[in-house]
Amino acid sequence: MSDLVFLATWTPFLLGGFLWNVVVTILAVTIGSSIGALLGTLRFRGSKIGTPLCTSLSKLFRNVPTLAFMFAVVFILPREFEVGETLVAFPLWLKAALGLSPSVIGFMSESLLIARTNIAKGNPQAALLIIPTWGNSVLITYIASSTASLVGVNELISRCNSLIAATDPTKMVAVYLYAAVIFAIGCMAWLALVKFVHNSGWVQSLPGKWTTDRSNDE
Repeated sequence: MSDLVFLATWTPFLLGGFLWNVVVTILAVTIGSSIGALLGTLRFRGSKIGTPLCTSLSKLFRNVPTLAFMFAVVFILPREFEVGETLVAFPLWLKAALGLSPSVIGFMSESLLIARTNIAKGNPQAALLIIPTWGNSVLITYIASSTASLVGVNELISRCNSLIAATDPTKMVAVYLYAAVIFAIGCMAWLALVKFVHNSGWVQSLPGKWTTDRSNDE
């Protein structure tokens, strides 16, 4: 069987794994962006106690490697928990998302702080840099989502390994190259979307609105 026929046959199986990469990425980004926005807002307000604490947390989340958080999630979070008298398995995809979210928290906290500081200083155009910065953090999380297999998520790379082991090991190079192409297409689609949003008329009009609002407040 040729490589192309082999890959075409197993494409639905591999795309099913890729879907888990997307789901885990979306959930991790949602969790990380929400917490990061909260930390960034608290840092901007300048509380004597809250600002140093939030700054330390932001640096921790940003500088500690994702794999360290992923292993922490594996060993700290339980495999199952009790709901009444029923044992419920802790969702593996949620574990993976929690392990990937800290880097997004750090990026979002720093980016939002810089953006709000620029707006306060009367430089709202620079605040728009939060969009590509956030987009890059999403891209990093998306690429790192392959580590979700460490907690048992049956994502794309995990399915590639299973496919090679169960069929023909000589197809290994073709399978991994195919997975790389799938990831690359996802990266290019996301970058195109971020560029489109950043250059859209609505986004580019925001600095003028922020300047007007700031003038009214003064």
